[in-house]
Amino acid sequence: MHPHDEGTYGNLIEALYGLKKITKIHGDRYGLITMISRSDEDENLIFGVLSTFLEIEIDGEWFNTETMEEATDNDVSSINIPEYLHPNLKTFRFMFNLKRHELVFEHYADGDRLTHHSALNFFKNLTSDRVIFSRFGDIKVNLITDRGNVDRIFAIPRITDLDILIERPNSDLWGEDFEDQAEEHLEDKNARSMNVQYKAEKGQGIRRDEDLDALIRASINNGRSVAKGYGVNGHMLVSTDDYPKVVQEMYDQDVESGTVFRRLARTFRR
Repeated sequence: MHPHDEGTYGNLIEALYGLKKITKIHGDRYGLITMISRSDEDENLIFGVLSTFLEIEIDGEWFNTETMEEATDNDVSSINIPEYLHPNLKTFRFMFNLKRHELVFEHYADGDRLTHHSALNFFKNLTSDRVIFSRFGDIKVNLITDRGNVDRIFAIPRITDLDILIERPNSDLWGEDFEDQAEEHLEDKNARSMNVQYKAEKGQGIRRDEDLDALIRASINNGRSVAKGYGVNGHMLVSTDDYPKVVQEMYDQDVESGTVFRRLARTFRR
């Protein structure tokens, strides 16, 4: 958020929870923030639960698997599901770091999976709600991707196209390096993002150097990079969005459960 005062991000998380809004994730699956709580150990941490479920179109067409035909009005008349009940519940924990403005969520636990694209869609859709927009303004949500993406991109033997998007981050997150310069550049131009595109000379490939590494690293935390080119097996494409930053460990779910997520979430650093 630009600008933001101390306490604004905490107010945002509480406002998102207070909406009690069922929000689309993808397809027929929707989500709802069903719990948040402040950490007793660290005032900068807020923990929560994202519950996902299926949204059934009760008034839509139904199918009878016994007759292998479309259900009749008589078949459907026996169905009575209250609007407030939703099937196929799956719950995922999340943690928001108020100081670093990072939301870390359970990607896989107890056999259930919440993909990074699904989580991104949910929070983008939720933060774009008109009530939230009127109070907090335009909120930018993006993925934090893996640092190894720089090497993944340059593992393409011959890069023909390189598209780098750098969005303006929160200034209090930046260190004294290239990202400081990018932040200042965007602020001076009153811009929220910049897009740098490279196209190789015909028959050649884009050459890696320190400047390109710095640009891609900046996009890893605030934006994205997409590279196209050719390898021994033909056309290749690498997008940083396909490789989110993930921390993981094996555990015995009969012994540990929520404590594992809290421990791992605290180790997360962009």
